[in-house]
Amino acid sequence: MALLDLRPFLKKYRGCFMVYIAFVELFIALGPPYGYTILFARLQDEFGAGAALTGWVGSLATTLVFCSPVSPLLLQRLGPRAVALLGTVVFSAGLVATSFVPALPYAFLTFGVLVGVGGNFLVQSVVLVVFKWFPGRNCSRATSIAWLGTPFGTLAFAPLLTRLITAYGWRNCLRIVAGGSFVLSVAHAAFIALPNEKTENRETPESKTIDEHETVVDDNAHSAAAKECQTAEIDDHAPRNLRHQIGKLLLQLDTWAWLFGFLMSNIGWTFVVINYASFMEYDLHLTPDQITVALVLAAGGEIVGKILFSIFGDRLPCLKLYVVAATGFLAALMSGLMTVLKTLSLVYIISFVVGMIRGVSYVSPCPATMELFGDYGSNVVTALFMIPMGAGILVGAPLTGGLYDLKGDYTLSLYVTVGVFVCAALSMLSIPIRRRLRSGTNTSDRVCRSETETQGVYRSTTTAQISLDNPVFEGSRTDDDRVLSGI
Repeated sequence: MALLDLRPFLKKYRGCFMVYIAFVELFIALGPPYGYTILFARLQDEFGAGAALTGWVGSLATTLVFCSPVSPLLLQRLGPRAVALLGTVVFSAGLVATSFVPALPYAFLTFGVLVGVGGNFLVQSVVLVVFKWFPGRNCSRATSIAWLGTPFGTLAFAPLLTRLITAYGWRNCLRIVAGGSFVLSVAHAAFIALPNEKTENRETPESKTIDEHETVVDDNAHSAAAKECQTAEIDDHAPRNLRHQIGKLLLQLDTWAWLFGFLMSNIGWTFVVINYASFMEYDLHLTPDQITVALVLAAGGEIVGKILFSIFGDRLPCLKLYVVAATGFLAALMSGLMTVLKTLSLVYIISFVVGMIRGVSYVSPCPATMELFGDYGSNVVTALFMIPMGAGILVGAPLTGGLYDLKGDYTLSLYVTVGVFVCAALSMLSIPIRRRLRSGTNTSDRVCRSETETQGVYRSTTTAQISLDNPVFEGSRTDDDRVLSGI
């Protein structure tokens, strides 16, 4: 009877439940890849490989977690629940297989490919589900809460891997983690569900009447304009139209400025993900326990950063693109300060601050991408957000590791990281600057425009309005929106 009583509650707040599932799956899928910095030194010592080659195993896994080319096709055919369950099997099998590798090259297949692809199935599925449930209102809050799984995963897996490796060795450690991850992931992935058409339409501005910024001459003109605007949108179930819209998107300079800037940002963050523990061990000569404390502080800072963005992200008076650019400049500053670290207390402080910046830098691109390219549909937005993350890590790991092998320390790698972050921030800022120069005024960017000269209809919706304060959404708030707004 108690179970029957809970069903209406779970059905009423299913969107919030999906955010919780996304949190858990991201916790599992990104915990071991981001914890590779703990395995890095163990693998390097056992197999006698260089920093670049050893780091590339982890970077390959993290790359495939974010930009596997297989998952979009499977999601269209099988749906997110089946793909997430398949990802759980592949992910766990990859961890177990890695525990048996006799040489480092085998780890490229077991950890790099299997763990990476399995993690991608999980990540791509839950990110798509969150975008489907919250495409407009509370998008920043929902994605921030979901992506909190990443720092919590780092916070949990860093000491867990350290203790398990110390007690049982790194091979048995991976087997234990694989078993626990499989059970926890399956228990949550089985409940993944997409919103029905009625629920999803309540989340979109097109489901409501035109707001105060629109001028309507008569009902017939309104109907014609709305129909014309809707035909310009992406239908996620029409592959031919989707390919056409992607082709149009790739012809825009803003798209390439975004891809380049976000790619460079993730190249810079690769140092923290892959090489930070090695930097503290070999350059700063810290003990394993001190390194673990620094990593835990970084994860704690990331949690704080994501919580702050979840609270204030939807209330910002500007595009979230500016937040992404600001994190680039701050990350460049912190990378420069790492070159002069001398005391343990400074290491801990910098680790926490870097974690905060990384938390905002990782979660703010989700709603920023939706603001810039939301017209093209959630599938395209997911790709524009995830592909640069994976590609950046693939390039960044051999870059920073190779510079270490060349110089014998990470000083040059940190200087390069500073330049990379600055380039990323400047590329992001070029998007609004170019749009303002193109429009010739300081008006907001347009998301949808439909003109009919014979009927005198003009529709303009600003990008910044597709957020918490957009009056279009006020009359269509779901129970999930009210819960997230109260967080």
